[in-house]
Order: sequence, then C-alpha cells, then structure tokens
Amino acid sequence: MLMYGIEIPLVEIIFVLAIVIFVLMIESIILILLLIKQLNKTKQLSQLTEKLSETILSVKKAEIHELDKLKIKRKR
Repeated sequence: MLMYGIEIPLVEIIFVLAIVIFVLMIESIILILLLIKQLNKTKQLSQLTEKLSETILSVKKAEIHELDKLKIKRKR
C-alpha cells in the first residue's frame, strides 16, 4: 500500500490498527470497572443515608413521646 509516496505493507497497518483497538478496549474496560465501583459506593452511601434518616426520625419520635409523658405528669 502506498501512502505519501512510502510503501507500507497492509499487514503492518492492520497490526497497528489492532493494537490501537486493543488499547482502546482495555481503557474502556477499566473505565467501566471504575464506574461500577463508584456506583456501588454511591449505592452504599445512599443506603447509609437512608438508615441515618430513619434513626434520626425514630429518635425524634422517642423524644416527642417522652416530652408528651412529661407534659401529662406536669398537668397532674
């Protein structure tokens, strides 16, 4: 194959393209793995946030219940 006046064998062009495609494929696999890892971290963080909010809500309900008990005792 003749490119810019230089004779380049077709096999070498295909080999270079295969190497470039292989490198791009490895990069994309690494990116997908990093995205999956980050997604798992985000999912875990959202679960922990939900658990924290439920805990805070239950503490607030318990506080309200105790305050109601104290109000009833004061009225007597």
